[in-house]
Amino acid sequence: MLYIIEQKELRDLAIENTKQSAVRNIQESWKSLALQRKRYDQIRFLDINGQEQVRINYDKGNPVVVNEKDLQSKKYRYYFTESINNLPGTIYSSPLDLNVEKQQIELPLKPTIRFASPVTDSNGNTIGAVILNYLADNILNKFRRISAGYSGDAILLNWQGYTLLSPESAQDWGFMFPDSPQTGINVEHTDVWKSIQKLHRGQKINTHGLYTFDSIHPSGELIDNFCASCLRVLLHVPKELIDARIWRQLANTVKFLGATLTVMLIVLAIAIWNREKQKVNEQQIQRLNKKISNEHELFLSGPSIIAKLRNELGWPVEFISTNVHELLGYEMDSFTSGKLSFSNIIDPEYLQHFSQENVQADQDRVTEFKRSPYKIIDRSRQHKWVQDTTHIIRDELGRLTHFFVHISDITHLKQIEEQLTESHNYIQRVVDAIADPTLVIDINNHQLQLVNKSALNLYTNEKQLKKDMTCYRLSHKRNTPCSGKHDPCPIAEIQKTKKAVSVVHKHYDNEGRVMHVDVRATPIFDESGEHLVQIIESHRDITDTINMEKQLLHIAETDRLTQIYNRTKFDEELKNQIAWAGLTNNYFGLIMLDLDHFKEVNDNHGHDVGDKVLKTTVELLHKRIRKSDILARWGGEEFMIITPQIQQDDLLSMVESLRTAIEEIKHPKVGAVTASFGASMLTPNDNIKSLLKRVDMALYRSKNSGRNRCTIL
Repeated sequence: MLYIIEQKELRDLAIENTKQSAVRNIQESWKSLALQRKRYDQIRFLDINGQEQVRINYDKGNPVVVNEKDLQSKKYRYYFTESINNLPGTIYSSPLDLNVEKQQIELPLKPTIRFASPVTDSNGNTIGAVILNYLADNILNKFRRISAGYSGDAILLNWQGYTLLSPESAQDWGFMFPDSPQTGINVEHTDVWKSIQKLHRGQKINTHGLYTFDSIHPSGELIDNFCASCLRVLLHVPKELIDARIWRQLANTVKFLGATLTVMLIVLAIAIWNREKQKVNEQQIQRLNKKISNEHELFLSGPSIIAKLRNELGWPVEFISTNVHELLGYEMDSFTSGKLSFSNIIDPEYLQHFSQENVQADQDRVTEFKRSPYKIIDRSRQHKWVQDTTHIIRDELGRLTHFFVHISDITHLKQIEEQLTESHNYIQRVVDAIADPTLVIDINNHQLQLVNKSALNLYTNEKQLKKDMTCYRLSHKRNTPCSGKHDPCPIAEIQKTKKAVSVVHKHYDNEGRVMHVDVRATPIFDESGEHLVQIIESHRDITDTINMEKQLLHIAETDRLTQIYNRTKFDEELKNQIAWAGLTNNYFGLIMLDLDHFKEVNDNHGHDVGDKVLKTTVELLHKRIRKSDILARWGGEEFMIITPQIQQDDLLSMVESLRTAIEEIKHPKVGAVTASFGASMLTPNDNIKSLLKRVDMALYRSKNSGRNRCTIL
């Protein structure tokens, strides 16, 4: 574990441009480690959110990399929550229990201890955790070998007192199956269990016999207190066995009563004891033989066919279970007598592939493999789908001589698979009939599960959806999910509300053109109706509507003649500036100007000339004011200018500069036109009404003082 968590590649997982190469390097390194050690069922790296990022499965001696789509979230598994917040270098060990995959106990049973340690980046920040699934079979097998000759009962318990390994194997691992009767020393012998909890190591004797117990930490450390990952060993000598030994010892102590009598009594006692023990053993053997016989018959008459095939032409059958008649209609003797070989019942279409798999397994030197599904023909000439697990038998020279096959009928599963395929095709035809682009999205990885033709035609030039395509890659042409105020992710919104949502996104079509889309997303829940698994999105192009709204907004807030803000928009901007100043204490100046004697221009030269004067004046003002300043037409020949973040001295200089510039313009037919200015700075107690009143008063003074001047109040 300490070797793994120090790998540099683990830190590279947190860096986007090195992540892919880091994953590949880690996968190769861990596959080699798993193959060499032969004791780690799984080696995994979980990110800070508990999602598997890298996973190697031992897979019976052939380590494999788990595909990204099959990686699981272990966010709520106890070994992740217990280890992720530990100090760097700390190794957490889990209780010995059975491995669980996808919320189901893995079959065949796989006893496992999980070791976990957090991984940090170069700054000491935790980026995830490494999990080692240690195969505990070697521990249990060693316990079986050591305790095989023990005359009493040798039992291995977990820390809570439940049975892991005992002479009564039916009671083992009961705590992993909540619906089964719970057994264990904590349930059946409560007084002994109390002593074990209190002392950790010692002995207890009661009416049932002598109990010797000890506690073991996986790392070999001493046990101070509670230790959920520790094991307990319990040795039980029954009272009957103790009494028998006491009797023998007592017999030895009475030799003075007479050697002959003593020998006779001892011989008699031993004979009686041995006879009783022999009877008990005989009864146990009879029960065991009966049990084995019943299980053998049940196994051979079960739903699977067992057969032993020779590695020769046609694969002659040396043995086949009796249920072959029930399942396929053939007599067992037809195979064992040589009338039928195994190749006779394989559908000819699959014979070549069946043979190739045998050759490949021999070349790979595997001991067993799971064959691809194939068809066999029963006696009534009906075709059935089957799948088998094949065990390879070799002679002392290593040559393949026989196959031992365990054949299961999967016809029903294949029929269901065909029905599912037809259902999927039907659903695809239904969504293809929808005019709007429609997507079905997995909420865990944003990958598209289903798209209709309208979506493919709009967003791609492909006839089929690319593998692992995500919604944001398809519609936004980006590599990260949607986020933020202007591009909210529907999945995130639905996860909060569990209800359908509608958002507006900016998408790109297959030619890269921008389009505005109304995205309507609806949640899809699992069978319980509680857990969100997918969403279905429909996209409607509203680009024309958005453009129309922008045009209407521009018309509503723009002066038609001068193409600057009108009075309505100015009132809105002034209100916002006053509110912002109240929050930030950044004050601004307000300028009001009026073209002097402008009525005479219209009266003497006409409104067309007057309009040109107004446009020319606005063009000048635009060039002279700052980019942050806001210019608006107040009405007629009156204009307003909002000047954010300006001092009063600078405001006066700006107004005077504008007044001089306006005066210097020579308008065609009109000549020079002057302007009068009034200005003021916003004060802490101002509102819109008070500020406008003060600026209007300043302009009034400029006009009464002879015009073509500026006044600041």
